[in-house]
Amino acid sequence: MTSRHYLFPDEGDPVRISLELLNGLISGRDALPQYAGTRQRVLGVILDLEDGKPSRVAHTETGIWIFDEDGRISSGLQRAVALAMDSMPRPSRHSSTVVELHPRASERMFEKEFRWQAEKSDIDRVLADIWPKQKADRLGTIRGSKRKPPLSFDARHALNEISDAFWKIPLAIERLKEPSQKAFGYEARLRAESDPDFGPLYRAIADMSDWQLDVQKRRRTGKGVWYAVVEVMAWHDGVGEAVARYHQRCNSRKEAVLAARALLSEHAAKFDDDRTVEAMLLTEPEWEKQSSDDLGSS
Repeated sequence: MTSRHYLFPDEGDPVRISLELLNGLISGRDALPQYAGTRQRVLGVILDLEDGKPSRVAHTETGIWIFDEDGRISSGLQRAVALAMDSMPRPSRHSSTVVELHPRASERMFEKEFRWQAEKSDIDRVLADIWPKQKADRLGTIRGSKRKPPLSFDARHALNEISDAFWKIPLAIERLKEPSQKAFGYEARLRAESDPDFGPLYRAIADMSDWQLDVQKRRRTGKGVWYAVVEVMAWHDGVGEAVARYHQRCNSRKEAVLAARALLSEHAAKFDDDRTVEAMLLTEPEWEKQSSDDLGSS
């Protein structure tokens, strides 16, 4: 016999959970950060095998996985096991022929919190993956996040030594004006071809130059997508921290200016003796980079 497990997200097709990921999630070694803080439906299928291939469905069982803020299911599984154990009938202390009502209540709670009713279409979709008749029948497989290897002292030292001068790179690129920026990116890519030992580094700084050039063009013309942003900053001992951010997507810089004024007016009441309300305009590349930085630090 063998088993297969499928996760049914609220939107899109179900995805097959690899056996390695399943074991990692159950043991707490692995996580799915994309589902952090959500409840997800899971369908398990037990299969009989003939000559190593699935021949018949022996049993199906539904479950609900509760993902914590890190995308792990360990605590939810512990609660499910506790409820399942509590729902097992046991003889009453007063009579060997009377079953206590408490386990029945626990069973109802377990069914409500950790079970869901699969439709025939759900079963059929999974069966099509197990016995596909065409390529489209195959479902995608989710394998989880890569495990972080332990960072050795040598590795940390090497990274610190290499990155000591990183701050000089964006500073030098930002100082270039548009014509020099174009020449810089072009030359960096030529050197990537002629100096293969450092090719990846030259290509990386060429990409940084391309990004800066895109921002410079948008700031010069005012065209493209812009974002009006208003931040509420809390200040303590001269150090500011953004405690709230409001934004609006706009189709030009002029439109973003008007939107920023409106946002300032809307949130002016949040200004206080230790709080400021500040507006800024960001091009689309700057907004995307800032949003990516925020996600990386959260």
